[in-house]
Amino acid sequence: MQLSAAAQKALEVLVQDQQSKVVQGLRVSIQNSDYYTTDRNGKFTLSQERAFRMPVRAELEDERWEITRAEYYEDASRVIVHVRRLIMADEIISLQLSDTLGQPLADLQLQLDGASYQTNSKGTINLPGPVSAFSTIRLPANYLLHDRRINTGNHQLNINLYETSVAVASVDLQQGDPLVKAYEEDFERITIQIENDRTLYEQKNDEIRKEILKIQEKLLNEEDITEPQRKELRGYLSGLEKTLDENARAIKRTEERTREALTKLKNLLVEKDSINRVALGHIQRIETEKAAAEATFKKKLLVFAGLTISLLLVLGVVYFFAFKYRRQKEWLKEVNKRLKVAQSDLTTSLRELGNKKAQIEDHNQQLELFVYKASHDIKGPLRSIMGLTQIGLADVKDTTAIEYFQHIYKSTRRLDNLLMDLLKLTKVKQAEVENQELDLTAMMQEIIQSFSNIRHFELIKIDLNIQEGLQLVSDEKLLYSVLQNFTENGIKYCDPYKSQPFLKIDITQNEEGTSFTFRDNGLGIPAEQLPKIFDMFYKVDPSSDGTGLGLHIVKLTIEKLGGKLRVRSRVREGSTFILTFPR
Repeated sequence: MQLSAAAQKALEVLVQDQQSKVVQGLRVSIQNSDYYTTDRNGKFTLSQERAFRMPVRAELEDERWEITRAEYYEDASRVIVHVRRLIMADEIISLQLSDTLGQPLADLQLQLDGASYQTNSKGTINLPGPVSAFSTIRLPANYLLHDRRINTGNHQLNINLYETSVAVASVDLQQGDPLVKAYEEDFERITIQIENDRTLYEQKNDEIRKEILKIQEKLLNEEDITEPQRKELRGYLSGLEKTLDENARAIKRTEERTREALTKLKNLLVEKDSINRVALGHIQRIETEKAAAEATFKKKLLVFAGLTISLLLVLGVVYFFAFKYRRQKEWLKEVNKRLKVAQSDLTTSLRELGNKKAQIEDHNQQLELFVYKASHDIKGPLRSIMGLTQIGLADVKDTTAIEYFQHIYKSTRRLDNLLMDLLKLTKVKQAEVENQELDLTAMMQEIIQSFSNIRHFELIKIDLNIQEGLQLVSDEKLLYSVLQNFTENGIKYCDPYKSQPFLKIDITQNEEGTSFTFRDNGLGIPAEQLPKIFDMFYKVDPSSDGTGLGLHIVKLTIEKLGGKLRVRSRVREGSTFILTFPR
């Protein structure tokens, strides 16, 4: 570490974004100082009481911003902090509007937080900046909300609408069979969709409950969290779990009402179809009998005058069947009326189901945001405890007190590592992939050199082989963190008692894609633990200082980059991790 001059003087801090524009009203801490707010010129001044250790460390209070780098100019007594605006889990940058069939709604006007917008030819609205996904949306008068969900991958709010002016046409006898068939196809499609949605919601609820239990168990096992904090966290988690259970029961009730409405509607259509068939049969018989009567009448008219009586008899029969036909036609009208009522009930049930689905998506976003904010809020007080502990270790001479301070510092550092990993986990889920062409040789050499001071580095032989002419386009920060993790594990978990411990890193490329292979002859992993090493909070060695989140974060990062990961390992023989990215 390089140490700057230790003269006490005023230090000017300037905060800029990625376009080199000053950022006003941002609270910043330099080298664990208090938080200062930037003025309209993006600056503030603080007193430099002691020498700075390079590089200078800066922190932001607002989690919506992220530091990309901090530059210290000692001669000018100036620090320039470069930041960028993050898009939070509950924020969106665009809207996609479509109908219930998934077709985009073009040239549709709506209002978002009082501002007017219009969809383009693809049904999309690109917002000028990030806004809350829960902002007030005012729809056109002839549209109602069917479904809304947030796509966290591209921070887009997808909204499905349906027109309220659509009416159900009356059904006559000629349309009977095709209409029944069409409704039966709709019944089957809606039933399948309901079952799929129910299964999906149950899976999501189960995943959320498992994650809540894991986080709750981990927090309860940490000794350094106060009881009021535990109680508050348990209250938050219990409330979220209760809400999820209530949503599950509400979805089940809505599903039962929907199925009941579908059954009633189907029975009405079956009844209507039966009436149609009977009516058509009677009409055919009437026409046949009428023709026979007319032929008999013509023959008997030439034979005797009594044909008139026969004609009256035939007319009486025709009148009877015509009267019966009119009654059946009235029944058919009643069936159509009941059909409209049943369809209205079905529409209401589907709308309720869509609203519940949107609520579940909102709660999922709230849970993710809660984990991020809770970790961020605990980090500040924890850093203060660590700073006070370090002062105690430096000033206190009593042996017993030093042991206590060492224990406190070790525990707070372990909890700080846990909070940092939780923040990393949330940031990986929210991160946007920014692809660029990478220099893998320089990246790997920098990663290897960064571990030159850790334990076992001097013992292990690191062999780096990169295929000549290899080109890769990916996100530099995300890929860097993955390669750094595998390299660190290969060094940290080597077997120091072997005569020749090694770590071989091979990077190759072919028509299918790019492969990264990390092979060592270290301690290895038991076969029964291999399927669990990427689970959240899982540690192969429970006594280690790790948090159990490292490989879980690596797995999520690889999936976000579109890659795949395989692992082979044997105890005391070593491990091999193979990472592949398709072209």
